Amino acid sequence: MRRFRINITLLALTITLFGCSSTFRVIEKPTDYSTIVAKGKTKGAVFLENASCLYCEQFDTKFSPTLEDISLAENILKSNIKTTNTDRLNQGQGCPVIHKNLNKYRRQYVGYIDTNGDKVIHVNFDWNRYSIFDNIRGVYKSESESWKKEWSVIFDGCSYYWEVKINLDNEKLFDFSVNGLG
Repeated sequence: MRRFRINITLLALTITLFGCSSTFRVIEKPTDYSTIVAKGKTKGAVFLENASCLYCEQFDTKFSPTLEDISLAENILKSNIKTTNTDRLNQGQGCPVIHKNLNKYRRQYVGYIDTNGDKVIHVNFDWNRYSIFDNIRGVYKSESESWKKEWSVIFDGCSYYWEVKINLDNEKLFDFSVNGLG
């Protein structure tokens, strides 16, 4: 019985240490201006302040989000998304309910300083866990790797695609937007 208990303890320790990371880490650097980060099942492209993406050019003052910034943004998101998502626009009836499926999206992050001097991270979300049912409905995962290098602009697609801005200083979500059904 004691040997069995020790083996279970070792298994639990191994899973904890190697099975799910508790912090974000860089796993790839596809360009000079983007890095791919991951924590558990969450994966995202971080666009640095020197990113030349068309979307990124709209911000006068950009900053390169650190791993700590991304972790903070994700914690703010997880704490606030259910309340922010109360209207559930373009969700359900075949489209994912965002706050129930948060870990099924890959992300794109870009950081900027707003007019108040606050650090803000704009996050793009792209569904990344397609099932056979999605395929039957005609929704397929793009095999393109462009999301790692270019800011995605996708129209329609309901809650398979959405975005939000996260203020790191006041820890609030704003400009929550879900794609249309079109």
